[in-house]
Amino acid sequence: MMKVISLGLGVQSTAMYMMSSLGRIERADHAVFSDPGAELPRTYEILEFLQDWAKYNNGIPIHVTDEKNLYKDILNQKNSTGHRFASIPGFTENGGMIRRQCTKEYKIDPVIKKIRELHGLKPRKHMPMTQVWLGISLDEIQRMKYSQIPRVEYYYPLIEGRLSRGDCIQMFEEFMFPVPPKSSCVFCPYHSDRNWKELKEVYPESWEQAVKVDESIRDMSQRGMKEPIYVHRSCKPLKDVEFVDQQELFMCEEGFCGL
Repeated sequence: MMKVISLGLGVQSTAMYMMSSLGRIERADHAVFSDPGAELPRTYEILEFLQDWAKYNNGIPIHVTDEKNLYKDILNQKNSTGHRFASIPGFTENGGMIRRQCTKEYKIDPVIKKIRELHGLKPRKHMPMTQVWLGISLDEIQRMKYSQIPRVEYYYPLIEGRLSRGDCIQMFEEFMFPVPPKSSCVFCPYHSDRNWKELKEVYPESWEQAVKVDESIRDMSQRGMKEPIYVHRSCKPLKDVEFVDQQELFMCEEGFCGL
C-alpha cells in the first residue's frame, strides 16, 4: 500500500516527515504539501528549510500542489469550482459560523488528486488502497478520526509511537531546525487574538491580505446570507479590532491544516 504523508508544515507533520526520512519510524513513500496560496510567510520559509534538509538526509520526496489559490478565489467571490461562495468559516452576528469548505477544497482534494497522479491513474479509474499519514501527536489524540474518503486509510505514526509535541520539538533541536509555526491561512477565522496581533505587527503584507478578505466576505446576500460575515469572532471589521493577548479558543480538527 502506498504511504503518503499529508505535510501541513506545522510542528507535528514536519517532525513526522523528518523521523520517517531518517528511519526512526516507518518510511513513507511520498509527502504532499497542499498550498492554498495563503499560508503565513513563515510556513513557506519552513518548506524551503525542509526541502534543503531533505537533500542531505535521504528525504522522502516532497510534492507541492499549488494550482488552487484560496486568497484570489475569495477576492473574486468564488470557490475552487467557480461557484459563488465564501469557503472560509466566517462569523455571523447571531453567534454562528458559516459552513466551512476550504479544508476539503484547498487541502484534502488536492492531496487526493496528487495521490492519484502518483499512482499513475487515468480519470475514473479506482484508486488502490492508500495510507495517508496525519501528523497528530499523542497529546492531541482526540483529533483522530476515520477516513471518509473511498480507498484511503488514515494512519497516525506519532500516536502509534506514543510521541508528543515535545518529542517533535526535540527533533528540531537535535538538527538545529527552526520550530515551525502552526500552519494556517493568513485570514483563517480560527486565529486567536494573539495570532491576529502577531500577523498585524510582524507580517504587514499578510495583514493587508487578511483585511481584504474580511471586507470581501462581508456581504453574502447573493448566497442567501442575510447577516454580514466577519473573519473575527467579535463580528467587527478586522481593521478596527483591538486584540487581547489570549490563548487560542478554536482549533481546526480536520487534520490537514494546522499540523
